[in-house]
Amino acid sequence: MSDAVISHSPVDGHDSHRIFAATTDPWDHPRTTVGVSLICDWAARRGCNTATLLSGTGISAEALADAEHLIEAQQEIAVIRNLLTTFDNRPGLGVEVGRDYHLTAYGYYGYLLMTCSVVSDMVRLGLRYSPLTFAFSTIHGELRPGDRWALTLRTDNVPDDIACFVVERDISASLQMQRELFAHTSEDPLQVVHFEHEAPPPDGLARYRTVFGVPVLFDQDRTELIFDEDYLNWQLPMANEHTEAVMVGHCERIRAERVRSGGVAGRVRAHLMTLPTLDHTLDECAAALQYSSRTLRRCLTREGTSYREIHDDTRRSVAHDLLRDTSLPRTQIAERLGYRDWSSFTRAMRRWDDPHRPN
Repeated sequence: MSDAVISHSPVDGHDSHRIFAATTDPWDHPRTTVGVSLICDWAARRGCNTATLLSGTGISAEALADAEHLIEAQQEIAVIRNLLTTFDNRPGLGVEVGRDYHLTAYGYYGYLLMTCSVVSDMVRLGLRYSPLTFAFSTIHGELRPGDRWALTLRTDNVPDDIACFVVERDISASLQMQRELFAHTSEDPLQVVHFEHEAPPPDGLARYRTVFGVPVLFDQDRTELIFDEDYLNWQLPMANEHTEAVMVGHCERIRAERVRSGGVAGRVRAHLMTLPTLDHTLDECAAALQYSSRTLRRCLTREGTSYREIHDDTRRSVAHDLLRDTSLPRTQIAERLGYRDWSSFTRAMRRWDDPHRPN
């Protein structure tokens, strides 16, 4: 895929908005166990046993000690679900965990960011090489009116039950890295933080204020960090064009390897997304991907997931996207999702919202 460039097209109908950098790769790619290790370390300091978070994920405790060991995105999702269950999915959990994602956790990617010349280059390269991170968000940098720019995050095709956590973690981790890059200065170019999700109870607001240190607004149109536009021209203190070129070479190689890999769970998800209707069984999916049903089931178990889980997550993600388009007939939405009629789909939605609800 090509590098992101400045777009002179309107964004959401606003002619003065210009995208200058964007992620180009999907989040469903292999990643190292470092991100999971950070989650486990954060939880352990609060009394949670690592075995609890790794239960049912297919990740061993030994794998956490190997910084080069790769896991599938679905396995990290399984860890996140265990974390949310253990900590009652409390508001602000993602932004707290994100603070532990330091530059040193990213290997070559962290070194690349340090060697960039100015912030605008750091954002472009940082988003191009997002497969070297642990992010699930789709991110772009966008110029805004009033001498501002925004780093905007979306959770495209991310399962609904983890979307709030991952976007909070990703936005917090991004800010953490930027602040570490400019640890030598007390000046803070961040103006405000926006979240699409609803505001937490008053006792939870302190977690957001502590992390961001600026006004945090909820129920907004987008989730984003908004900075002074001048920040794009800030020079990084350790910039080095020769080392940057070397790091780009390393990052390009790793990106290509990870985007090509995908894993079995990624192949299943990608296949389901291409179908005209999601009313397909494991046996049908296995045949399409040239596996036996038994082999596909075993591969997915090894990656910490199952066909049922991927199928349900894909349905929820597609439903979320389709329901945004108010021009689509209800029957068409139900058919695309693999339901006989609209009432069957609405019953399924109620079960998604309340998994303990009887069928």
